[in-house]
Amino acid sequence: MRKELDGRLDGARDAGKRYGFCVLWMLALQFASCLACWGVLLLFGRDFELEWLVYTLGLLLPFLWGVAGYHFPRRFRIPGRWQSLIFWLLFLALPAALCWWAGQGGPDGLQLLCAPQLMARLAWFSPLFDGPASALVLNTLQPLAAAGMHLLLMAGFLLGMWFGRKRKTTVYT
Repeated sequence: MRKELDGRLDGARDAGKRYGFCVLWMLALQFASCLACWGVLLLFGRDFELEWLVYTLGLLLPFLWGVAGYHFPRRFRIPGRWQSLIFWLLFLALPAALCWWAGQGGPDGLQLLCAPQLMARLAWFSPLFDGPASALVLNTLQPLAAAGMHLLLMAGFLLGMWFGRKRKTTVYT
């Protein structure tokens, strides 16, 4: 009885470590993306000759997230199809809803946190932001573009994880 309980506690502790590391990895990735976006915005300022920096970073963000997924340590990947499906659906749905809210004009702090998604949507969904727009575009499609951008970033991350699954392991992975 005692060994069975210890086995379950070890399993729960291992799952907690994996989930905790995944959450921290995703938060660090979002923060690094925010720093890159804020740096570009500080460089950009009011100089419209540097507008290409905004679009270049916006186009590169899914690829950078793919590199982060490729280098995600194998020992912290969530095992089991249902466990990983539920975890990744949460990481797809909740932040996408927050990005949609930020695209709607949510709190300033939320717009700062969702800066990568809001900046990258300008490059990936540029026809939505060209010229005058109707109320449907302003109130529905532009916020949905922010949520879609988060889904595109996560697709890059998960694709990077898929390519990284066959990578040679070392002592630290």
